[in-house]
Amino acid sequence: MADSHGNLGKTVFWGIVSATLYVGLFAYAEEIVHLIHTTGDTCIVSRGSTYVHYAHPTPAACTAVGGEFMPGNPLHVLVPILIALAISLAHGLFTGLFWGLIGLKAASRESPVQH
Repeated sequence: MADSHGNLGKTVFWGIVSATLYVGLFAYAEEIVHLIHTTGDTCIVSRGSTYVHYAHPTPAACTAVGGEFMPGNPLHVLVPILIALAISLAHGLFTGLFWGLIGLKAASRESPVQH
């Protein structure tokens, strides 16, 4: 019984962490997409309330279409990778603990080798 209480606490903790990461992903989606678009050189052109990103522009071509040239940062490629790893880890731990808490376990396979 004590083990299930310990697992309940861990399950709730990882559930909250997982939910918080998902909320953060959706709340900061626009900023995350902006970082992804600026991995390489980009030209950002405002179209009302939205922005259009053009990849591999020259500063002169960007200025000609009324955009803002932004030099790229290759480290921005790490943002979606780290977000995916964090969400995968937290959600996987939560899911594993949740199923274990309600009593669902993977079936063990017997070795096919006969002794």
